[in-house]
This record gives sequence, C-alpha cells and structure tokens, in this order.
Amino acid sequence: MKKFTLLLISVLGLSGFHTIEAKTTSKAVYSSPVKKKPTAVIAESKNVDDKIQAELDALLGYFIEEAKEAKGEYFDNLTSQVLNTAFDYEGVRYRYGGMSRKGMDCSGLVMTAFGDTSVNLPRSSSEMAQVGERVRKAEAQIGDLIFFKTRGNRISHVGIITEVLDDEIKFIHSSTSKGVIVSSTKENYYSRTFAQINRVVLESMN
Repeated sequence: MKKFTLLLISVLGLSGFHTIEAKTTSKAVYSSPVKKKPTAVIAESKNVDDKIQAELDALLGYFIEEAKEAKGEYFDNLTSQVLNTAFDYEGVRYRYGGMSRKGMDCSGLVMTAFGDTSVNLPRSSSEMAQVGERVRKAEAQIGDLIFFKTRGNRISHVGIITEVLDDEIKFIHSSTSKGVIVSSTKENYYSRTFAQINRVVLESMN
C-alpha cells in the first residue's frame, strides 16, 4: 500500500510539473505577439494627404492667376494714364527744356506723362535709355519707351509707344519741327535712326 501511495504521489507530482511547464511555455508564446503593419490605415492616410495637397495646389494656382490678372489690369490702367497725359499735350510746340503747354521737348513729354502716375524718370533721353528693361523690337508693347540716335552715335530722342503692328510701331513724341505728334517707325527718318526699346513701368514699380 505504501508503495502504491508513493507511486501515485510521484505520478501526480510529475503531472503537476508538466502542467506548470506547459502553462509557462504557453504564456511566453503569447506575451510577444508579432505586430502587423496597419497598411490599410497608412494607405488611407496617404490618400487623404494627397487629396489635401491637390486641393492646396489648385487653390494656390487660382490665387496666382488672380494676382496675375489683377497685376495686368493695374499696369494696363497705368499705361492708359501715361498715354492719356501724353495725348493731352498733342499739338503743343517743341521747346528745348520745356515741360508745359508753352512748349515740350521729347524727354520733357515722357517725364511729364510718367510723372503723373508717380513713375519718376531721369530728365534726358540718354539717361532714360539706361532705365528699365531693354526689349527686342518684336516684343514691343504699348507704353514702352522707344529711343533714337538722331545725333551721331548716341541716343538723343525718345517717345512713348502708342500702337504696335506687324511691321510698324507708332509713338507719341515731341518733334523739333512739329511739336508733340504721333509718328511711325515706317517713316524713313525714324526707321534709319531707331536705337532701342525699354520697358520702364515694371522696373520703376519694383
């Protein structure tokens, strides 16, 4: 009987030991689960970010276009003011150094026309030729300054462009013989003495 009791205790003891070991092993296995990447969440988040970025890009593009349009309208209005002032002196006689209805010289007319829009230019045509951005004849626009070398190899005359055609540029200026008039680059004298074209409005407003 004693032998049976000892044998039973031994069996139960071994069974309990294995049971504890199994539980311990089982706990160890589940204490460190393998983490899976939340791919669906990441993809959804990326899609949201892309959508927001696309909306921001579209909004930015809209404001840029609006700003360009407003800037274009502003400079169109500025050019109109310059030309209106210049044409207001049409018919005034030429007078060297003049800047009034009693008489105007070429740079005096340009300086007065731009001065009324708070764009300040130098007094002489040669100095004006150093201001602004020089552009090619094919890129000429209304309101640009057009320069001529009427005295040798230096710039000595200036006008304001009033119209740009395919093969012709018209400009208002103060001619020594006829006063403030509109002339054309198709005229032999101005075709021969043409020097350059400058865009001064944008430069002066920066």
